[in-house]
Amino acid sequence: MIYLVQIGFLTISLWDFLDVIIVGFLLFRIYKLLKGSLGFSIFIGLVLVYISWRLVSILEMPLLSSMLGQFVSVGMIALLVLFQPEVRRFLLFVGQGSLESRFKFLERFFNQNQDVDVLSMEREKIIREIIRAIEKMAKNKVGCLLVFTNSTNLKGMYSSGVMIDGKVSTQLILSVFSKNSPLHDGAVVINDDKLVAASCVLPISNHPDIPQRLGLRHRAAIGISENTNVLAFVVSEQTGKISYARGGKVYENVKTDKIHVILEKVLFVS
Repeated sequence: MIYLVQIGFLTISLWDFLDVIIVGFLLFRIYKLLKGSLGFSIFIGLVLVYISWRLVSILEMPLLSSMLGQFVSVGMIALLVLFQPEVRRFLLFVGQGSLESRFKFLERFFNQNQDVDVLSMEREKIIREIIRAIEKMAKNKVGCLLVFTNSTNLKGMYSSGVMIDGKVSTQLILSVFSKNSPLHDGAVVINDDKLVAASCVLPISNHPDIPQRLGLRHRAAIGISENTNVLAFVVSEQTGKISYARGGKVYENVKTDKIHVILEKVLFVS
């Protein structure tokens, strides 16, 4: 055992230090997931019940201790039921990131001889096609919702939509969101250089801090970015302004140069 600090009978080892760091990180992640939601109040309530149970147990109050103990004994099941969306989001954050990093490492390893210049030009072309489509829809006040993902394990996200599986282009995006198109109401899912699906129904966020002026498209963009590691762009049908959602937060009035930077960082993450 390696001891970092020893003060009399109190010893702090390296494992104690790591234990505190890991628990602190987990508590921080829980706080980030629950902050601003109804779940945070429920979580605080459960913590208070647990503290009360420990207190009455120390004070030897058997009746109250027995009653509170019943709540604590089913606490884990209650947490899983009450925080099912948050638990799913946390597991997606952990599992999706680790799996994708492994596969992308293998992809880089087996494609070392790929022509980098040609690949960069192709990616730049795709980004410009997307930006051109967003600019035209913003100018004409055509509402749209574009979801960008690097994951191939999010089939549930677009199972409600219509599979397209076409190469990304300005005309394809504009035709999907044309007001005469039967697919314009839902979201479009884009993975790398493919427009995977259209008319997708996404979960709506019920976060209390979302401004009332934002409509269903914005709430859907925030909702999908809360539960999965995606980027969502929205064009308002009322104002023509461009927004994007990432990590459960929405950023409004985005300019073209900012869109280019964001897509470069997110769309083709290696």
